[in-house]
Amino acid sequence: MLDYNLLSIEEVLLEGIEFAGEVCFSGKHGQEVFDKPIEDGGNPISGLLYERYKNGNLVYYSYYKNGVAEGDYVEFYKDGKIESFQQMIKGAVHGKSVCWYEDGNIKSVAECKYGFKLTYKEWDVEGQLITEKTEPSVFEKEMIDKYDAWAEQDGK
Repeated sequence: MLDYNLLSIEEVLLEGIEFAGEVCFSGKHGQEVFDKPIEDGGNPISGLLYERYKNGNLVYYSYYKNGVAEGDYVEFYKDGKIESFQQMIKGAVHGKSVCWYEDGNIKSVAECKYGFKLTYKEWDVEGQLITEKTEPSVFEKEMIDKYDAWAEQDGK
């Protein structure tokens, strides 16, 4: 497995907010995470959010800023082994995205920008490369250029 500075379950439970009780998806498009429904005066969550399986293991953890995923987003199998790691910016995969099979072997690796896969490799359970993308499509390049221009206008 590649090294990603994953948080331990203890760190997540200590620092994070469990997605339970009043925590919900809300906001204008229902894609933001709030401490309670917006209609009830809810506020968007900033910080570490997590969800657990009934056995106590983590389903996932993710950092949020103003209700939107921002930072590491990590998913786990029920047995506690890592399933995926993604870097998020403004709710879209931006950077490295890696998925693993339950046995710990890598299933796929992608480099993403604004949610579009710049490069992508996928292996079968025997470790044979079955899919490879070496560059974004023409449409994806056009969209990335548009988002880059918008980001530049916003001063990012």
